[in-house]
Amino acid sequence: MDITNLIKPDTICLDLKSQTKDEVLKELVGMLDAAGKLVSKDQFLADVWKREEIGNTGFDEGIAIPHAKSDAVVQPAVAVGISRKGIDYGADDGELSDVFFMLASPNGDDHHHIEVLAQISTKIIEDGFVDQLKAVATVEEALELLTGIQQTSNDSVFTPPEFVSEPLSPWAQKLSRMKEHLLFGTSHMIPFIVAGGVLLSLSVMLSGHGGVPEEGVLADIAEMGIAGLTLFTAVLGGYIAYSIADKPGLAPGMIGAWIAVGHYNTGFLGAIVVGFFAGFVVWLLKKIQLPDSMSSLGSIFIYPLVGTFVTCGAVMWVIGSPIATAMTVMNDVLTGMAGSGKIMLGTVLGAMTAFDMGGPINKVATLFAQTQVNTQPWLMGGVGIAICTPPLGMALATFLSPSKFKRDEREAGKAAGIMGMIGISEGAIPFAAGDPARVLPAIVAGGIVGNVVGFIFHVINHAPWGGWIVLPVVDGKIGYVIGTIAGSLTTALIVIALKKTVTEDESLVGQSQAYSSVKGEGEADILAVTSCPSGVAHTFLAAKSLEKAACALGIKIKVETQGANGIINRITAADIARAKFVIFAHDVAIKEPERFKKMRVIDVSTKDAMINASALIQARRSI
Repeated sequence: MDITNLIKPDTICLDLKSQTKDEVLKELVGMLDAAGKLVSKDQFLADVWKREEIGNTGFDEGIAIPHAKSDAVVQPAVAVGISRKGIDYGADDGELSDVFFMLASPNGDDHHHIEVLAQISTKIIEDGFVDQLKAVATVEEALELLTGIQQTSNDSVFTPPEFVSEPLSPWAQKLSRMKEHLLFGTSHMIPFIVAGGVLLSLSVMLSGHGGVPEEGVLADIAEMGIAGLTLFTAVLGGYIAYSIADKPGLAPGMIGAWIAVGHYNTGFLGAIVVGFFAGFVVWLLKKIQLPDSMSSLGSIFIYPLVGTFVTCGAVMWVIGSPIATAMTVMNDVLTGMAGSGKIMLGTVLGAMTAFDMGGPINKVATLFAQTQVNTQPWLMGGVGIAICTPPLGMALATFLSPSKFKRDEREAGKAAGIMGMIGISEGAIPFAAGDPARVLPAIVAGGIVGNVVGFIFHVINHAPWGGWIVLPVVDGKIGYVIGTIAGSLTTALIVIALKKTVTEDESLVGQSQAYSSVKGEGEADILAVTSCPSGVAHTFLAAKSLEKAACALGIKIKVETQGANGIINRITAADIARAKFVIFAHDVAIKEPERFKKMRVIDVSTKDAMINASALIQARRSI
């Protein structure tokens, strides 16, 4: 993240009142707390002091950069303070400190912490920068000097109020970070189980027998599929650990998961547990201060070596057998549900899969089925149907009762139908965002019906995906098709029953509804970059929502998508020179963010862009 996005007017003080080191730290922490960046100022202050105990953060020429990574940080931020009298901060040169930069980073976010420290250091060594900062008369002048962006009287409100996050409790923060680590691992795992599952299934299907081919080309294809299904658990564990502890966690996570699955039959559950265990082991190891002579060996030798030994030792001697027992019990329960219990399980999985259309609840349900595609493929038989019923149901509703939908919704229905056929639940999001009270109950009901029908017909889906795109590797194709139709029709009929007939201004109906992103250079009024973990659905849905909102407001927008196919419609220097601000709508890190370092950035999730695109576009009026 660029430092220009972390410094705001309410975290700048040009006349600190403090007279001691303790007082200045409390004053700077108080600024961050008042700005809503902390969940607990006492905890963050304690973490700052812990960092000071390691080494004084006062430097030469009156500069001090107190900083800490802490669970108390809600949003990363930098507080800037100037003392007109100077404070004895304990700097090495013995001089008083009068310019302070306090950096607050979320715990575990090493990339952000190091990057921002480097940017602050680069700033303060520029010739004349510190003297210029001390000489500024207003907060606006200080902000312009620090960010390189000319300020106006409205700069402090350029972000719409609805996007100010409420502080999360420490427990909620931990759960949120654990979810992020898990999704990071699953995003790297999915290509392995998709490739492996489809190749293995195709080889079996083409052989005409019920077993895996033993010779010929089909046997080779089966071997490719088996390799993918063998590797995915190691990849899952490795990248969960990588998300927690960066590259040093990769080897402990992968090797530990490989041993857990290969030697103890812990399955995907073991890979997840071992991934988290390995990540936190390495994360703790990195907190140990190494001698200067050994610090360069930490990431490439010490942390991976010790982390792998500790993780694998824990698997072999402590947690391997209990996890394997838990996995066996779970599989036995699922096998027992192959009869009457399928209805109950199908209801739960169907509701969860359909409820938030690609969101965290959907991910829990689909991950549960995807990771067992090689042992319990009947789970994906139902879940694969529930994945596609929300968009297909809404598409069917717009076709059966067009008078209940506006023109743009009817157009969205066409896209939703295509997305549903290829197993992308997010196609129903525009409808749910516009009318959640009527749409959400309908898509949940449709997901339940589709999932249960799939279970009743004993459908087996060998691919960890949904929609009709996987029909070639589905056993029980008729049941799969019937389940899809039943679920989609349920959604469509409920929506039609709940929604009222809409009326549209005839002048609006006659207008062209075409909207798109600016393609040329130096033409757009505002810019946007969209990116999501898979690089598919949310990336492009967010882009289309922003394009549509800009068109309705008569504003030219250029949207760059950073998706599965790379960067499309790249934003250039000419675009940046003309535009007033850029919207980052993303769930993963934006590539090449340094391009926008001199621009105002509105930083939101893809979901915010899909639901509140108009409010984001109208933020231009506040800048």
